[in-house]
Amino acid sequence: MKYQKVLIKFSGEAFGQKGKAVEPAKVLEIVEEIRQLLKQKVRVAVVTGGGNVSRWKDVKKGGRTMVDRKGMQGTLKNVGALEKFLKIRKAPVQVYTSFSVRSKYPHFNQRAAAKDFLKNKVLIFAGGTGHPFFTTDTAAVLRALEIGAQIYIKATKVSGIFSADPFKNAGAKKIKSISHQNYVSRNLKVVDPVAVCLAWENQLPIGVIKWQPGNAVKAALGKAAGSIIK
Repeated sequence: MKYQKVLIKFSGEAFGQKGKAVEPAKVLEIVEEIRQLLKQKVRVAVVTGGGNVSRWKDVKKGGRTMVDRKGMQGTLKNVGALEKFLKIRKAPVQVYTSFSVRSKYPHFNQRAAAKDFLKNKVLIFAGGTGHPFFTTDTAAVLRALEIGAQIYIKATKVSGIFSADPFKNAGAKKIKSISHQNYVSRNLKVVDPVAVCLAWENQLPIGVIKWQPGNAVKAALGKAAGSIIK
């Protein structure tokens, strides 16, 4: 494997439709992808999005702070389902949250999380950074750096990085590889530029793949499964 320590972000939509219940079949797809990586001796950490519960861009009423906090809390629905099915499949797992969840999950602790990662536990990080105005991309890069992951893989609804939004612009061209600096200077959108700047400063590569079974494994192998910022 090209990368033995990966952090993958699965968007909220990977768990179910917006405003709907988490779909077990979709969660099982994620679990099986993680299990395939574990079989390849890859250490796996996961950040879950909460866009299926709340996303500030989609909410017309309410301040950004309130909406962001609702989204951070909403990630717990996805985390709980993922943890449950990983345990059913006998995968060792540990959840950490960015805010206190009484008697449920421990608050994030860098030293404890890094030790669990070395023990080959699947780490799941809930609640983003714990602060409004920061995206789960930023949370993912932050946690990846804190536990020593070698790459951040963003599993999303597009097949990579494009010159423009491919859903709005039929002429958008796919960019297979780009530097952190060029990504930021071109004001590209699929990964939050704040997260890219943090990764750039610490030389952390970012892979962008379309979420479908097999693609995260390909990205860990270093195969062309989408696009990469490096």
